[in-house]
Amino acid sequence: MHRGNKNKKGNATMSFNSREFSEKRDFIRMQVSTSSTIVINDEKHPAVCTDLSSTGAALTSKAVLKVNDKIEIEVNSGGGETPPLKAEATVLRANEHSTDEFQYGVSIDKFL
Repeated sequence: MHRGNKNKKGNATMSFNSREFSEKRDFIRMQVSTSSTIVINDEKHPAVCTDLSSTGAALTSKAVLKVNDKIEIEVNSGGGETPPLKAEATVLRANEHSTDEFQYGVSIDKFL
């Protein structure tokens, strides 16, 4: 039997792994909403980047992609003199977001 610590709110049994953290990943993720481009087979498709980290991104687009597709992404910086982020990526997740739009989770393989 495991005995928790008694406190004013009752039993407190909490291990390091059971704590609820707002960010459990190794890299900080930024919630964004910026215009982007997906390039596959030399075809450019408009997209919106909704989530970005140093190792991946979430994109919404009308482009039809499959898991394991190798693509290039270009995420606009939002203005100023900062150039867009350009990278080679692999599609890890593909979900239908609406009737004609898909949501993709991609891993960034190489920055260009």
